[in-house]
Amino acid sequence: MQGQRILIVDDSWVLRTRLKEGLSDAGAVVQTAESAHDALALLPRWPADLVVSGLQWERGSMALCAGIRGAARQPAFLLLSPQAGAYTVDNGDGAGLASSRADGAALSLAIAEAGEALRASGEQVHRASLYGQDILRFHEMFGCGSDMRDLIERLERAARVDMPVLLTGPSGTGKELAARGIHRESARRKGPFVAVNCGAIPESLWESEFFGYTAGAFSGANKSRDGLFAAADGGTLLLDEIGEMPLRGQAKLLRVLEGGWIRPVGAVREHQIDVRIVAATHRNLAQATEQGRFRHDLLYRLDVLAVTLPGLAGRPDDIAVLARHFLQECRIEMSCVANGFESDALRSLQGYAFPGNIRELRNIVQSVAAFARGTRISVSDLPERVRRLDHAGDDAWAYGARPRESDVCDLVTLEERKRAYVLEVLKRVRGNKRAAARILGIERRTLYRWLARS
Repeated sequence: MQGQRILIVDDSWVLRTRLKEGLSDAGAVVQTAESAHDALALLPRWPADLVVSGLQWERGSMALCAGIRGAARQPAFLLLSPQAGAYTVDNGDGAGLASSRADGAALSLAIAEAGEALRASGEQVHRASLYGQDILRFHEMFGCGSDMRDLIERLERAARVDMPVLLTGPSGTGKELAARGIHRESARRKGPFVAVNCGAIPESLWESEFFGYTAGAFSGANKSRDGLFAAADGGTLLLDEIGEMPLRGQAKLLRVLEGGWIRPVGAVREHQIDVRIVAATHRNLAQATEQGRFRHDLLYRLDVLAVTLPGLAGRPDDIAVLARHFLQECRIEMSCVANGFESDALRSLQGYAFPGNIRELRNIVQSVAAFARGTRISVSDLPERVRRLDHAGDDAWAYGARPRESDVCDLVTLEERKRAYVLEVLKRVRGNKRAAARILGIERRTLYRWLARS
């Protein structure tokens, strides 16, 4: 979007201002107009690359679109509508709509993609579907599809209840972002948000780091210092990677959860604090309790509002949306020349397993954006571990000769393998669906859907 000339046309000053600020921050050169008449008068003097109209179709956008189609130099035309729907570029009959219900960042992303789709097609005014679903957003987390909808619903519910929250899921799925979103949506939003990685604090320093200490409590303690619990008083404390917390620390955390009481190292008396605990882990805490590495009573206190963040591999639609978003970030932060993805590059990304989840996707996009020579990222720009999966026909067996039919006749479909694994997990946990869902890294409602299809 860097340097793109965009004209925003709408009779709402609020919408014009919001879009102008968001698009200008993304590097676009923006002008605004209040009506179709004003826009058509401005275009000969200020040729735009893209016109974005929030006017109703019958009350201005139709006339604006007709005027653009009759002009010597035709900019791309994007029509916004308060209806929910996919982001599209209008083809002149009013059928193509883009939802303006989304926030400014998501809408800016759609506008950037619209311009890229139009330039790639060589046309000026046409329909170009960019997303098959609405972009769903929870603060800095966004995506599309039923998994994301379920996740946002659970996070919003957790935010409204002032109780401990346990965030589980693979590394790199955005657990800290989820915790920050919960804090910002909660009644504690005006209080502090403090995040700590429990695995990064040595056991010998755990008590002083979390509870603080008084002057003279130990050698080198020249003055009193508040700990992390006190720093988060009135707000939220994120205990990231809580599965790495030592057992002695777990016992002391239980005391805080039970009554909010803490005692700094060297102090004689306890004092009370008001902190909401959000814990996060990629480990299976139920399994850790069976192995004696995590306290049962602490798990029961934390596992009140449990939310599982799904891995990225099973969310291909989210992969495309997130890849585009990260590329737009790179264009702003790194001034890279790439402004979009070729369809085969997106297919390769969607077919990759992403063991590092969203964090890995972001790193991949940053890397390819830094070294890309063209304006569109292709398969050849992607890392070898990603692009080697995007083969067809004879190339599908790039790592060996094509197997004989007898070698593969006993293989089953991925759906059958998944069903067998789910049933095996249920058997191991003796039918406990909550435990099974936690092990599988999915919500219980997703497990029920899988079982219903079995």
